[in-house]
Amino acid sequence: MKKIFTLPVYSQIAKNTPTEIMRVLPSKWQLSQHQLDTYEVMNANTGPDIVFNTAMTGDGKSLAGQLNALLKDGPYTIFGMYPTNELIHDQLRQTESTWAQWQKLSSAKRLDSHVLDQLMEGDDFRQRGEGLLSLLASSDHILTNPDIFHYIMQLFYRRDGKQSDATDKIFGPLVDWFEQFTFDEFHIFETPQVISVMNAVLLILEMTKGQKRRFLFQSATPGGLMLKYLDRAGISHQVIEGNYHHAHTNPNPSKWRPILGGSEIAFSSHKMEEWIEEHLEDTLLPFFTQNTPHAKGAIIVNSVALAKRLVANLKPVFHKHGLTVGENTGLTSKNERAESYKADLLIGTSTVDVGVDFRINFLLFESRDAGSFLQRLGRLGRHESYDRDGQEISFQNQFKAYALLPPWIVARLFEPDEQDACLLDDGTETDRENLIAAIETAFPPTADFANYARCWGGLQSARVWKGLNQYPVRGGYEEVRQKLGEQYNATFNINVDKQVGRLKYLAETQKPLVKEAIAFRGGSYFTCGILDMTESGADQIKTYDLFSLIANADLGILTEDEFQQAVADARLAWKPFERQKPIAFFRLFGFLEERTNFKVKLQRDVLDWGAERFGVASVVKGVTVDAEGIPSLNIINRSLQRRELPALICLGVENHPLELKRRLRLPMLFPIYEFESRDGLVGSIAFGREALLLDVALKYRNIDTGGSAIYC
Repeated sequence: MKKIFTLPVYSQIAKNTPTEIMRVLPSKWQLSQHQLDTYEVMNANTGPDIVFNTAMTGDGKSLAGQLNALLKDGPYTIFGMYPTNELIHDQLRQTESTWAQWQKLSSAKRLDSHVLDQLMEGDDFRQRGEGLLSLLASSDHILTNPDIFHYIMQLFYRRDGKQSDATDKIFGPLVDWFEQFTFDEFHIFETPQVISVMNAVLLILEMTKGQKRRFLFQSATPGGLMLKYLDRAGISHQVIEGNYHHAHTNPNPSKWRPILGGSEIAFSSHKMEEWIEEHLEDTLLPFFTQNTPHAKGAIIVNSVALAKRLVANLKPVFHKHGLTVGENTGLTSKNERAESYKADLLIGTSTVDVGVDFRINFLLFESRDAGSFLQRLGRLGRHESYDRDGQEISFQNQFKAYALLPPWIVARLFEPDEQDACLLDDGTETDRENLIAAIETAFPPTADFANYARCWGGLQSARVWKGLNQYPVRGGYEEVRQKLGEQYNATFNINVDKQVGRLKYLAETQKPLVKEAIAFRGGSYFTCGILDMTESGADQIKTYDLFSLIANADLGILTEDEFQQAVADARLAWKPFERQKPIAFFRLFGFLEERTNFKVKLQRDVLDWGAERFGVASVVKGVTVDAEGIPSLNIINRSLQRRELPALICLGVENHPLELKRRLRLPMLFPIYEFESRDGLVGSIAFGREALLLDVALKYRNIDTGGSAIYC
């Protein structure tokens, strides 16, 4: 294994902190320079419309975004958005702790679909929109996800039909009530989400001319697409960076504060299970047995199935040594996720790598791209100790990471080529900023789908622009609508009038495509209801993706009536499950050691299809799956093939999923599946949001997607 050592990182303490701030700072607290800069820029009446805080992980970006509220004598309203429910929970905990230390009463409230469901259980609200308005009005500080913000700004949560609500019923009060909109971990947003946010920002800025609304994006360096849109729209923006010193010792504690410990990072081209099999006895287990109680670690992987297998295999091994293993994935119950942070070794997926602050000094992880590498490595070295049963246990300045990367990435990092020197030198010291640059250089760039706005994102603009022209809001938004249309056209390089026409046409002819285009993350078309037999009570009841289950899980028969009865017995509401329209129901007994191969079938003859039907997103009916050993597969397929699905088909063995990913520079985990038609033709198929993205990628590439269908 190749190995490097990163130096400890120190953040610059703010110079010349105003007296009024020093007076209210909690004892022993010091602001970093980037925190004070963010506060001053956000507080200035003539400041930019948008601020990006790109401070390093562990350097207090969250506090920077809350200083306006903490330092105000009166109320200051913040609408904060976090990409995962786990991060919302973590931020709520941190916010309440911070405000208590500042001796201020926090009014922060969590808002997600579960909270809305709980509001709707009573008779106080006739619809989700009423519950949403009530919650927004009752708090100065909302912590939610960007999905809910998107659906508010896309005119959802309101009644249509004869007794329809005004289109601004929800977004009007939202814009009136909240002064600051914070987007956390914005760098993980994909192109459709960036476009969604830009649509909302443009509307809010047009609605609040003469008033100050503040937008804070807490993230790594903002992507080029976002900056391009801001420049086209003429929206003022400023990037605030952290100032850092890298050294073994703090050069001046009055000017610098520690934020990241020095770490030893080893790189391997092994796959995760291969690495653990080879290094369980000489590396993984000894770190914990030899350093108890000063050891606490995490393993972060790309898939739930792999995480589940690792938990099953490692838990008994660690138990023999008096050590605990916890699980934290999208398929882990809420109670078990909470308990996982107390374990000696946490095994998780992206549920824990996106901004969640937990205390470890050992990290083993795999990465799908540069962003996930840096995100996951950022969990290490943030704290010098952890709490065990009320006692603070030091990590003794020992931080170790093992990064598992594809062989060509390891080679690019440590081996020179004909033109360039190696990016990292084996066995040497470097700093975190140089490491970040090396990782971003080593990983090949993936497709950015820059033309998505013209192809599909413009339908979101059209929906809002059309909605502002509806009775009874038409008169009040006439000027806003005119200016907004001009902004949409300039920002996204579209004609919003034509987009309205296209929206109407697709809604009449291929409605599933419209639903997909105006969703935030995309729809879920293959949701299954499951009873997890490895847990008990309400924790058994879950939903998960059909393709992931048939590829990796040990499944048993379960009927819809049995699942619904289990929901009732657990005293859970049926409505949230019903909204997901499950395609199948299973008992889940665990995860298999080896992946099961499956193929998507299309119960249609495609030999006589015209070339124009391949390589473009369309609505497809007749999809089934072919796999060994799946219970009730015939019943599932009968239900599945009746569904109309947004999909894209590429014909030919040369358009195998792996080959398409390579040629189009698609993300490693981009879901494309092998398919076979009823008349024996083969190729690849993508569904939902990925069908729209693939549609965009193919429109501008010279790839034959079926017969003579070539897009230039």
